[in-house]
Amino acid sequence: MDFMLSPKERAQKYWAGFLYKTKIECERAYKWLNFEVNGKLLSGSGVLERNGNKYYFRIEWSPFFPGRFDRIWVETKKLKKGFETHFNGDGSLCLYHPVKDLNSKPYIDLVDIIPWISEWVIYYEHFLIYKVWLGPEHPHNF
Repeated sequence: MDFMLSPKERAQKYWAGFLYKTKIECERAYKWLNFEVNGKLLSGSGVLERNGNKYYFRIEWSPFFPGRFDRIWVETKKLKKGFETHFNGDGSLCLYHPVKDLNSKPYIDLVDIIPWISEWVIYYEHFLIYKVWLGPEHPHNF
């Protein structure tokens, strides 16, 4: 009866294969990140450098998280964190709209989300200069 499972239910039922597949995909594509599977959680970390600034990222990925599967934090000190710089209320990055950008899919694969981290760095640095977010965004009217 597995054919009747939704993609999210399938990811949850076969969580180990789902997490290891994601780990392999991401490590092959992004050499600046390291991942490990800890129980039902894929954890990753890495550093991006731009214009002499280092940005330290921590990633968590699990089909058991409520809402989106990803949680991505920038652990660099002295960042301007808020909705205007695309941080969620829990301090994780807001890289896409959790409903509008899914295009009827239950989740976005982590390997497809990671390039948006680099884009976030560029838009963040431009925000510091121009005081406006120059990248695509959805209003954060809460």
